[in-house]
Amino acid sequence: MLKKINRKTLIFVFFLLLGIGLFSYSVYTAGIGNIYNVIKEFSLMKFLFLVFLSFLNFYLYSLRWELIVKAIFPDKKIPSSTFFWDRMAGYALSYVTPSAQLGGEPLRIMLMEEAGVPKKDVVSSTIIDKALELSALIVFICFGILVAVIDPRLDVASKTALGVAAFGLLWLVFWFYYTSIKNIGFFSSIFRALHLRRIERLSKLETRLNEFEMEMNNFYKTHRNVLYRLMVISAFTLAFLLVEHFLVAWFMGVKLTFLQVFLSSTIPYIAYMMPIPGGLGALESGHAAVFALLGVQINAVAFVFIIRMRDFIFVLLGLIRGWHKGINIMKKEFKKDFSG
Repeated sequence: MLKKINRKTLIFVFFLLLGIGLFSYSVYTAGIGNIYNVIKEFSLMKFLFLVFLSFLNFYLYSLRWELIVKAIFPDKKIPSSTFFWDRMAGYALSYVTPSAQLGGEPLRIMLMEEAGVPKKDVVSSTIIDKALELSALIVFICFGILVAVIDPRLDVASKTALGVAAFGLLWLVFWFYYTSIKNIGFFSSIFRALHLRRIERLSKLETRLNEFEMEMNNFYKTHRNVLYRLMVISAFTLAFLLVEHFLVAWFMGVKLTFLQVFLSSTIPYIAYMMPIPGGLGALESGHAAVFALLGVQINAVAFVFIIRMRDFIFVLLGLIRGWHKGINIMKKEFKKDFSG
């Protein structure tokens, strides 16, 4: 057990130091003075308008989860505000942990279970919601990569590597939904192909995964109309990335073309797929590289910092929500133990 902990710690420290290094280099390259001047000129009203739009977009994230939960478990009425704030708590935890977009899901499950939804249904709804989010993000990023491949400035080797990676990821997304809708099972198909069930520990894991897959497969088969609505919502949440990038650049005095907006909104977000808290450093350097490639004269670090200031508000509110509700849960458990 100690070896496992040490290994995880080393991996965490490695990626954290990598993120700090990339962030420091990005700040050094952009110039602290330049960054400060750009941020100072970015008015409070513009920033508040960006935050307002972000709240509307975040409502779509929570609405997607709400529709899934209510489709699976329609027996209990739960206010939309509960989904909104619990979803934000999960987002906050994912943002500050090196979890590559997955750290906040256990907290979301715990909070929604406290609201009266059975654990089995909460777990299924959270997995379905996260699968939709990640698959939509992967497709979005892949299209950005494929658009970048068209750029004549890239050499053949880079185009080939990026193209193969993009098609590989798109195939995984396609296979995930195909196996789910056809009741084949995504994880089950991988276990069968690689003969992983021969390993005793993984054999036990397969049994648990099969249970979740059955829930997911049943959802995709019996709630097709809901699934289509969820896909539309996912498309709108991703479209907001385009609007967000266009507005931040415009408020900074730079008017991006659609191609520039699209590429700067997709490729850098590979950083969120890495186990670095908040994509620290990777997001800044990714934007800097894309803007430089596109010939856009903008301070990329200041650009990302403005987005991070918006994120900080969401993280702060989410952590407050998680802390407050977590304390209430512990109080209830304490009362049960004390009365028992």
